Amino acid sequence: MLQIFEGAAVIAGLSLYLIPSIEADARNHSDALAITLVNILLGWTIVGWFAARAWAHRRHDERLLSRAARKFRSTAGRITSQKIVDHTKLRAVQECRDKTPRRAATTLCS
Repeated sequence: MLQIFEGAAVIAGLSLYLIPSIEADARNHSDALAITLVNILLGWTIVGWFAARAWAHRRHDERLLSRAARKFRSTAGRITSQKIVDHTKLRAVQECRDKTPRRAATTLCS
């Protein structure tokens, strides 16, 4: 009888320990294997267990990735265009100092 209770306690403890892995598998998470590895290897640290649990609950959506890529592209475009404008202004100011203005710099030198 004692062996049955010990076996039930081991199964219950193992089930609690593997909750993040079970949830990831039940949700058909695309990173279920990685979540399971984190859970097994780092779950004993408590922080690793909560990290695996949070990761299992996190929605893995392609829309999030595409939105992040669009934001990155627009930010990179803005930064690049701003650098071009700054470079053009700096070049015009340098040409005004050199007293040899070109067509683009004539309006800034006046």
